[in-house]
Amino acid sequence: MTTSGSAPQRFDAFFRACPAAAVITDPDGVVRAANPAFTDLVEKTEIGARVGFGIGEMATTGATGAFLADAVNKLRQNADLVVRGEAEIVSAEAPSRYVRVSATALPEEGLLFLFEDEQELRQLQETFRHQTLHDSLTGLPNDAYFRSKLESMVGGPADGDRIAVLFLDVDGFGVINDGLGPDLANRVLHATAATLREVFTHESAFIARLFRDEFAVALKGDITQQSVVALVEEMIDQLAQPVYHDSRVGVGVSASVGVVVADCAGADHSALARSAEVALHRAKELGKSQWVLFDPETDRAARDRYFLAASLAGAIEVGEVGFVYQPQVVLPDAPVITSLKASLCWRHPSLGSLGADEVYALAELTGMTMPLGRHLLAEAVETAADWCGRFADGAPVVCLNLPQRMAIDPDLVRIVRAELERRGVEARRLMLCTNSASLLDKRGDLQESIGVLARLGIVFVMDVAGLPDLELVSALELPVPGVMLVGPVVAVTATGEAPEWARRQISHLVERAGELGIVVGAHGVASQAQAELLHSLGVLVGAGPYLPQYESREEAEVWAGRVWSAG
Repeated sequence: MTTSGSAPQRFDAFFRACPAAAVITDPDGVVRAANPAFTDLVEKTEIGARVGFGIGEMATTGATGAFLADAVNKLRQNADLVVRGEAEIVSAEAPSRYVRVSATALPEEGLLFLFEDEQELRQLQETFRHQTLHDSLTGLPNDAYFRSKLESMVGGPADGDRIAVLFLDVDGFGVINDGLGPDLANRVLHATAATLREVFTHESAFIARLFRDEFAVALKGDITQQSVVALVEEMIDQLAQPVYHDSRVGVGVSASVGVVVADCAGADHSALARSAEVALHRAKELGKSQWVLFDPETDRAARDRYFLAASLAGAIEVGEVGFVYQPQVVLPDAPVITSLKASLCWRHPSLGSLGADEVYALAELTGMTMPLGRHLLAEAVETAADWCGRFADGAPVVCLNLPQRMAIDPDLVRIVRAELERRGVEARRLMLCTNSASLLDKRGDLQESIGVLARLGIVFVMDVAGLPDLELVSALELPVPGVMLVGPVVAVTATGEAPEWARRQISHLVERAGELGIVVGAHGVASQAQAELLHSLGVLVGAGPYLPQYESREEAEVWAGRVWSAG
C-alpha cells in the first residue's frame, strides 16, 4: 500500500505538483511522504513508499535497495552531496521499469529522492539498436549482426559440434525489380525470408539478409553435409512456388547457394564466411538454381583466380596488359599482308603470358571488361598512328577483336570516333572484329553500330563458325566485306587428311560468301600445308601459329618495315 504522508509545509505545494516522482525521508532514510507522481510510477507493483519504513525497504531488487541505503549513508556524512544512480522497479504484471535516481539533503528537513522514468529512453535505445542490427524490409538480422553472431557461435563451446554457413543469392532479382517493379520485388524478398524461416527450423538457426538479394544462414550442432544439403534443396524447391501480384502475375524464383560445413573446434568465423562466399560465386558461374559445397582444393584455385581478377586494373596501370601482333595474309604463300591483328596478352610477372580468352574471363568477374576494352582500343589506335607516321599510305591496318561487353555498348560509336580523333588516325586504318554472339546479344544494338562505323570508313570483319553465322550477315544486311572462319571446322583441317565433311562445309561457305561478295579468311592456320589446303577450298586470307608473332609494337614495326620496303 502506498501512502503519501506529508511533506514539510513550505515544500508541500511544490512537492505535490512536481512532475517527477519524489519521496521525502528523515535524515535516517525513514519515509515521511511520497508525491502523486511517485504513486503513478509504482502503480501495479508491490512496492510502496510506506511512511515509517526505511526507503531501502521499498526496493524490489537487492541492487536497488543497496543503492538507496548507501545514498542515505553518504548524505548523512555530507549534506552537500548529490547522489545519482539507476534503480529497477520490478512487477509481476508489467515489464521492469528503469528509473534515474537523484538524492540530496534538504536543509533541516531530511532527504529528497527524485525518480525519473527512463523507460521510454530505454525503449528508444532498444528500438534504435534493433534497427541498427536488423533489415527494415524483412525484419531479419543484417550483415553486421550476422557476422557478429557467427563469431560468437564459433567462439562458444564446441563439444564436437559442427557449424554450417550458407550464402545465397536470388537469381535474376534485377529482372524482377526492373521488369515488375520494386513492390513485387519486395514481396519476393519477404517470401524468401519467410521460406528461410520455414525451412531452417533448427534451434541454432540464425538467418540474415546481408545485402540487396543476398541472404545467409548459420547452423550449429549435430549436423552433417548431407542434412544441410537436404535443407538447401528443400529451400530451392519452396522458392520456386510463385508469389502472386494482383492475382495475375505469379513470380517464382531460384537461388544460387554456397555452402560450407566444418568442425567448430578451430574454426574461424571470417574464413567460414569467405569460404561460403567463394562457393556462392562458383554456384552463380554454374548457372541458376545451383548449390555448391565448399571444397578446399577448388577454393584455393578460385581464390587465386579472384586475386588475379582483382589485380587486373593494376596490371593495366603498370603496362603488363598489351598486345601480341600477328599478320593476316593472303593465302597460300603470304605474298600480301592484309592487316596486323593485335591480340590481347597479359604478361604476368610470375604466370607468364595469359591470352585473350583467359583475360576477358577474369575481367568479367570484376566488371573490368569495358575499361579493358577502352585501354585496348586506345593501344590499337596509337599503334595505327605510329605506323602511319612511319609508312604513310603503306602502313598496315590494325585489327582488333572487340570483347562482347564492349561490342554491345551503346556508346561504341562515340568511343571509337573519339579515340580516332584524339590520335588523328583515319578510320580506314582500323579494322574491328566481332562475332555472332555479340551481334545477337539483346542488351545492345551492334547492328546499328556496325553501320555507322562502316560509314565512317572502319572495316568490320565477322568471325563465323559456319553457314548460319554467315547468313546473319545477309539477313541483317551488314556492311561486312570479310569473314574469318573459326572453330572445329578449321581445326580438323590441320591434322592429316582433312575429313570430307569439313571440306564440304568450307566449300559451301565459300560459295555462299562469293554470292554475297564477301571474302573468306581463316583463323588458327597451323602450317603451310593447311594454308594450301584452305586456299584450295577458296579461303583467301589466313592467320595463325604458322605465321610469326611479335611481342611488341616495336618488333612488329621492324618486321613491317622490312616487308613494306621489300614490297
